[in-house]
Amino acid sequence: MIVPLATPMTEDGTVDVARLRTLCKTQIQAGIDVLFVLGTTGEFYALTSTQRRQVVQTVLEESAGKVPVIAGISGDSTTSAREALAAVKDKALAGYVASTPYFLSYTQAELIDYFRSLTEAAGGPLVIYNFPMRYRHVIELDTVAELLREKLVFAIKDTSGQFDYFQGLVRLKQQFPEFSVFEGALANLPKSGPLGIDGSVQALTNLLPVQCAGLWRRIEQKQWPELTKEAGWMWEFHQKIEQVAIFIAAMKGCIELRGWCGRVPGQPTRPVSDEAMNRLKKLMNQYYPNLE
Repeated sequence: MIVPLATPMTEDGTVDVARLRTLCKTQIQAGIDVLFVLGTTGEFYALTSTQRRQVVQTVLEESAGKVPVIAGISGDSTTSAREALAAVKDKALAGYVASTPYFLSYTQAELIDYFRSLTEAAGGPLVIYNFPMRYRHVIELDTVAELLREKLVFAIKDTSGQFDYFQGLVRLKQQFPEFSVFEGALANLPKSGPLGIDGSVQALTNLLPVQCAGLWRRIEQKQWPELTKEAGWMWEFHQKIEQVAIFIAAMKGCIELRGWCGRVPGQPTRPVSDEAMNRLKKLMNQYYPNLE
């Protein structure tokens, strides 16, 4: 189980380093396998280059080699993504994660050029991130195959929620056994888990690390009915809190209730109100009443 780590922030927009350390420690103690910083959930888009570097250094210090750390380097162009890479590049990182560029519409050939440039700058293959609802582009299966042939990527996180596409990724593993496939769509985890996936990346891990680590143990132990029940319950909870506020604000509000992170998201997103916090608290008590 990979956590796309949230970035705790103060009201003046700085990184809350103390709470970031708390969040890291909590995830490691819960049995989370990999810390992924500066992803969508990490609100990389709201951070300066200096703040991104601060996040990476803090998490590397706190993890202290206990678990691997990977860092997002997404940008809206090749230039901005390479600048993001330069800001955080560190030999202690286990890898880098890049979404598609997201400002204009690009051809698949242009996406290959983009990832080729980032792999060259990184000095090794990337984890690529397919999330068309957020980043506008589908990394088509033929494109993934070409990236694998050129040894430009070693893994993909797919949050498209398109199960046919995900099955195509798993089939590519037969041609490229070194290729790792990570499920990012919680609703699909009960279907994708039995396919021999290599991991899962779930934003709610920030809030429910023990429960999310448990989902992966269900997959390891092939406990499919239990996986279906627990993932289904968690997905229902996810949808309920998203009815209170945009997901990142709602989730940070819930994490504040656990004492690990403040409710402040990256600007211009506003933190949830006290009234919304009360609604989130009721949902937490309804779905996960026995949390410490």
